[in-house]
Amino acid sequence: MAGKDGRRAGNTVIEFTFVGIPLIFVLISTFELARGMWLYHTLAYAMREGVRFAIVHGNNCNIYPSNCVVTIRDISAKIRDGAVGLLPTDLQNVVFTSPGKVVICPTLDDCLKPGAAGDTYWPANPPGGGSAPGADRVSRIEISSTFAFRSAISMFWPGAGRGVNFQAFWLPASSKERIQY
Repeated sequence: MAGKDGRRAGNTVIEFTFVGIPLIFVLISTFELARGMWLYHTLAYAMREGVRFAIVHGNNCNIYPSNCVVTIRDISAKIRDGAVGLLPTDLQNVVFTSPGKVVICPTLDDCLKPGAAGDTYWPANPPGGGSAPGADRVSRIEISSTFAFRSAISMFWPGAGRGVNFQAFWLPASSKERIQY
């Protein structure tokens, strides 16, 4: 059907289809990317908070054994508190590394439960045993974890298959600090 100026009706709908739909896809992708970066930075912040808590509360363990009151569960609770918006069951492969000991939890939730991993005192004394008060020993400790980021936008990607298929991207984060014993 021709309009007053001789053009056919329906051009607006076709133009919106060619321009609007890809523009909406780009907008949704931008929001999903921002959400992924927020989750990554939240995970990195939580790891940093756990390491800070460990270096403050776990120092001088070899000199004054009564100071060694920090357990994996205490540090994991600090990580959980720093990981706003992330479930403890979603933080996977949580690894606590110090020179004398490595503790691995399948999920942060496993570290929070009473049991073998949660009741472990950490960080461990540095290799070589104790030293006299005033003799500083410095070593590195590290906490790392991964988070499976699932994006709803991935169901539109080529090769995603039939139906809703939320692919996971593993977001790793770790934090290292030096602790003085």
